[in-house]
Amino acid sequence: MGELLPTEPVASCEGRFGGGEPGEESRHTGMSISLQTEGSHITQNGYFLTFDATQSQPEFGKIFLTLGGNLNAAADDAETDFSLTHSTSAEHAELDRNIATRIRIELPSELVDVKEGKLHMDCRAKLNIASQRIGAAINGTLVETRAGAASVYLSTLLKQGNAHHLQPLFYGANAAHMSTIGASNINIVNHANEPMDVVFISNQEEKNKLDAAESEVDRWAHSAWDLRAKNLVYELSPALTKTVGKAPVGVNEKGYDLVHNVIDQKFPFGNDVLNNLLEKATGMELEFEPAEIDKFLNATAKPGLKAAVWMQTIASAASTIANYLVSYRSDGCAVMGAKGSEFIPLESWLRAPMRTPIEANDCDGSAMLVLSALQAALDSTEEERMKYKYIRAARNVLHPYYTIGMAVVGATSAEASEGGGTKETVAGHALALVVDTSSLLNGLHTAATQHTLGGKNISTKPDELRLARHEAIFSPEVLEELPIEESAILRGELAPEALRGDSRIARTIAALQPHAIEGTTPASSVVYVADSAKRAEAARGADLDNKAFALAAPNVGRSFKVLHVGAGNKNPHRFYHDFVEYSLHSKHPLYTNNKIREMGNGASQYVFAKPGNAQDLKQAGASPVELATREFMLVPLHEVGTSVGELLDFAGVTAKADVIPARRGVYTLSQSQSRDLNRSVAALKNLNDSLPKEDAYGHCVAYTLAYSTLVNNPLAVEHFCERIAGSSVAGVVDFEIVNGLAHHPHVEGKDHEEAGHFVIVNSVVNV
Repeated sequence: MGELLPTEPVASCEGRFGGGEPGEESRHTGMSISLQTEGSHITQNGYFLTFDATQSQPEFGKIFLTLGGNLNAAADDAETDFSLTHSTSAEHAELDRNIATRIRIELPSELVDVKEGKLHMDCRAKLNIASQRIGAAINGTLVETRAGAASVYLSTLLKQGNAHHLQPLFYGANAAHMSTIGASNINIVNHANEPMDVVFISNQEEKNKLDAAESEVDRWAHSAWDLRAKNLVYELSPALTKTVGKAPVGVNEKGYDLVHNVIDQKFPFGNDVLNNLLEKATGMELEFEPAEIDKFLNATAKPGLKAAVWMQTIASAASTIANYLVSYRSDGCAVMGAKGSEFIPLESWLRAPMRTPIEANDCDGSAMLVLSALQAALDSTEEERMKYKYIRAARNVLHPYYTIGMAVVGATSAEASEGGGTKETVAGHALALVVDTSSLLNGLHTAATQHTLGGKNISTKPDELRLARHEAIFSPEVLEELPIEESAILRGELAPEALRGDSRIARTIAALQPHAIEGTTPASSVVYVADSAKRAEAARGADLDNKAFALAAPNVGRSFKVLHVGAGNKNPHRFYHDFVEYSLHSKHPLYTNNKIREMGNGASQYVFAKPGNAQDLKQAGASPVELATREFMLVPLHEVGTSVGELLDFAGVTAKADVIPARRGVYTLSQSQSRDLNRSVAALKNLNDSLPKEDAYGHCVAYTLAYSTLVNNPLAVEHFCERIAGSSVAGVVDFEIVNGLAHHPHVEGKDHEEAGHFVIVNSVVNV
């Protein structure tokens, strides 16, 4: 994972996507389109974009089966998603190379205005496309994976008339065509399928704002890169930074977006599924003990320290959810080479949510799924929290004593399924990191008051800024939700100092620990245990885990790991070497708060800085030990004031309108997937029946199985069951159903049968 700088700016949006110039008009099949300058418009829906689509791409499946190749180069056709600007759900279909498929997409109400029988539509309205392929995860399981994406102006499409429009799809920053979508018989029609006349409207004021925002994104990217390259350098990997992300549209349609926008994602499967997943995963953490579950739910019914101390349960549960839904596969795509199918590794942070629950993605993909889940909990309404008690629990654990964000990490390997690697070199890695808010604010203040950066003060008014940051997070609205004794300490001008006091509440806040939510293997979220006796005990347990896992290896199961011990005394963590950067959500108050912006200090991205004796900070990164013991500092990667912040807010919302949303409805298995899932579940039930249930001497370990494995790889599940049966002296398999995640194929006259099997395998091994 490395630095990504913007390309040269394109002169206009029309230049990028091929739209027309103002005043241009053409006609086809009873439809005329024109472009004119006008102000805002009212909304109305009930209209559709229709066209016949084909997709041309190499027949990777046949080629791979004939010629072979590396596992990550295996690929085959899958579905393609379509949406329009402002769509709330995506249409999808598996397209043929020769036989056209009719695509029909409803125009969102925000997009159109009917005047005198004509549709008046924003000239920036687009058709957005993303294709999937069947590929292989790192463990060989068949998964779906992003294969390419593109956007095209509706004005460009409609000018084709009865002609055939060819739209190439691209993967990330790769300029090669991954596939080509062909579109014919393109129309915008009403509910009676009658073609409509369309007038495209441009808004010069909005265009000027987006142009200005584009310049600010460019300034953000370059200033952040300069800071990291010249002032705060991570010596083990100097280019390990993420300032902007490549996107099909992005800010001002130039193909790049800020990281805080990229991680602004909607959880793809809805609140019903999220609540169900949290219930199953926290239940697993609490060993499905009713008394412990009741204790957890009672403690987390309201926000406050009583809820916050359950962060490890929520964080570890989130790791389980990510590993259940996302199999690991490095970013990149299959392409045709001289010797057949080949794989090109290429980083791709996707702002679009998952298409299906059988996807694979890199570490950034699983991290963003976690962020979307926990952000959904944070953003939940009071009514939603009354309905969904596990979403309520997650929200109250996080709010307001913890801050969640995306961490860029120097790790000992690219992913953690093998428990890490050597410390001689580091690999770029990404994960969802939860930092206790008090230590985050202290880290910012320590850097600002005791150090300089490039010989300059980090803040000209550090004490005023410290109070502004505190009040932005612990606002009056937030304090009203907390117990009286907690809000009393957090309120007022002396609040930041009060947190350093010796009261019971201050001590509890100071004892809150950061948590790393690993998405590439199910893992404990603990980053460091300060108590030497407890750390030694954890190390002994982790060593026994490894011995037990080895007896059942190799298998397709995802073993639950303890990564924070076993690598030495100075930094005992086996996987995380240093936390380098930390990016917050676009709505986080440290970025959006009015007072902070008025001071020119709005920031969503921060760099961890090493503690040291030198006043001028030079070295980026904080080890797990330094993070857990609060011996770290944070420096803003880039700061904005009010006017720039508002520009970037507007540009971010505008760019989000062209992010392909999740599909509607519940994922329905094919007949073969349904058969294979039943085969996997049968094998696991046979395993459960064969494992002794009486007490036995040994060490207990646990596994989960990715949903894609259950659905697409029954042979590997059967092999897993054989390995577990052969290595275990006792055990039990817990079977749960995540309602609403997936259905078996519909049978006439019957309700849909739930297919969201969630399985935890507990194995006792004599080691």
